[in-house]
Amino acid sequence: MEKYINKIICGDCLKIMKKMPDESIDLILTDPPYKIGYKDWDKGPFLEFTERWLTESFRLLKKNGTMWSFMGYEHFLEFIPLLKKYGIVHLENWVVWARQKGRCSSKHLKSQREDIFHITKSKDFIWNNLKVLRKVICPYTKNGEPRGWFVNEKGERVRWTGLGNVWVYTAPFWKWKKDKMVHPAQKPLMLMERLVLLSSKENDLVLDPFLGSGTTAIVCEKLKRRYIGIEINKEYCKIARDRINNIERSLF
Repeated sequence: MEKYINKIICGDCLKIMKKMPDESIDLILTDPPYKIGYKDWDKGPFLEFTERWLTESFRLLKKNGTMWSFMGYEHFLEFIPLLKKYGIVHLENWVVWARQKGRCSSKHLKSQREDIFHITKSKDFIWNNLKVLRKVICPYTKNGEPRGWFVNEKGERVRWTGLGNVWVYTAPFWKWKKDKMVHPAQKPLMLMERLVLLSSKENDLVLDPFLGSGTTAIVCEKLKRRYIGIEINKEYCKIARDRINNIERSLF
């Protein structure tokens, strides 16, 4: 197992995952092919392919392990029953990523969302309850004093509150050097960082079986998590390694 840790492995994840021991992974964080024909690697039967990688994912997750998986709206109705069929029985959270930039079509509404499923093997799982600062629309008071809110440096009434399940992140820019898009399905660094922070501790082992351009590995490097990244495309393996080797510290 040690030979895989903190490495980007170029190969078929379905073959490589079979070589890993049961219940060895703390967190699986991945953006699998949705099988909607978007690119060559995104073609093929959804159910057969998804069943195979879910089976291995469930086997590898520790009993208190967690998986976050992206999924397109085209197949999420098929995806959820597969989770139950293969033993990953707890759907704890369902996040909608409002990605701003979407794909256009002459006969469909512009797709500006992707779904992210938070799946666990049991009710005993790691959860780091992150807080965010939000504007207060209805500023309640008690005895004339603010109740749970304060005025920030901009004069806005704000309060610290738990995360909601709709997240707004712009997709990586094509030319912005700090988060340049080098893969057609690339996810924002800050979004992936939030998922890792929510569901793991320092030194936990994170697996991404569909690493793409390496964003999960970059986030794990930053947050002091160990990782295993698997990617079948040789070109993207090289890009991922280059991104990790040359990542600008100013990103963090």
